[in-house]
Amino acid sequence: MVKSKGWRNLFFVPLFALAIFANFASFATVTGVAPFSSTSVWQAMLWWFMLLLSVMGGRVIPFFTARRFHFDKPEPQLWLDMAANLPLALLFILSFFPMTLAELQTPLFIWAGLFQAIRMMRWKPHRTLGEPLVWSLHLAYACIPTYLLVKGITTNALLSHNALHIFAIGALSGLILAMIARVTMGHTGRNIYQGPQMRVAFIALVLSALVRSLGVAYFPQYMMEMLDVAAVLWMVAFGMYLLKFGKMLLTPRADGHPG
Repeated sequence: MVKSKGWRNLFFVPLFALAIFANFASFATVTGVAPFSSTSVWQAMLWWFMLLLSVMGGRVIPFFTARRFHFDKPEPQLWLDMAANLPLALLFILSFFPMTLAELQTPLFIWAGLFQAIRMMRWKPHRTLGEPLVWSLHLAYACIPTYLLVKGITTNALLSHNALHIFAIGALSGLILAMIARVTMGHTGRNIYQGPQMRVAFIALVLSALVRSLGVAYFPQYMMEMLDVAAVLWMVAFGMYLLKFGKMLLTPRADGHPG
C-alpha cells in the first residue's frame, strides 16, 4: 500500500491488527490467562465485522448507486464517517471491559445508529427501487443502523438479545449475497444488470432476519417454528444464487477472456 501510495487503504492495517489481537485474546480465554471471557471476544468481533462492512459499504454502495443511475456520487464527509464509525471502534474496545460497556453501550448504540442512518441517506437509496442488484445493497446495509437503534432503544429483553440477527442475517449475509450476485456477473464477462433476477432471494433473506429477530422476540412460544422458518428462508436465498449463478462459475467467461 505504501509503494503504490494507496493511502486510503492504510486504514485496513490497524483494522486487521485488531482482528489479530482478538484472535490471540480468544486463545487466551481458552488457556485461562485472560481477564475477560470468550463472550467478550465474540462481542468484539461482532463490532469488528460491523466496522468492516461500514467502511467497505461506504465506499462501494454510493459508487455503484451513482454509476447505475447516472448521478454524481456524493462526496465523502470525513466528520460523518468518523461519527458513524468511531462508536463501533469504541464498542470493540469496550467489549473487553464488560462493566464499562454496560454503562456506555446504550448511548453508543443510538449515536452509531443515527449517524449510520444519516450517512446512508446521502447515498440516495430511494432512487434504487428499479434495480434489485442495487437496492439489495441498500436494504442489507440498512440493517446496520436498524440493529443499532433497536439495541439502543428497546426495553424488550428478548428483542435486545435476538436483534443480533438483524445484523448477522440482514446485513452480513445480505451484503454477501448482493455482492456475490453482481461480482459473478462482472467477473464472468457478463453485463452486471442483465443477469438472473434475484429479487425473491434478497427479500427472502431480509424476511429471514426479521423472523429470527422480531418473530422470536414477540412470539417466543413459537420459537422453534420461527427458527425453522428463518433457516428455510436463508437457504432459499442462497439456494437461488446457486441455481441461477452456479453454472456461470463452472464454465468459461462469456466474453471469451481468460478466467
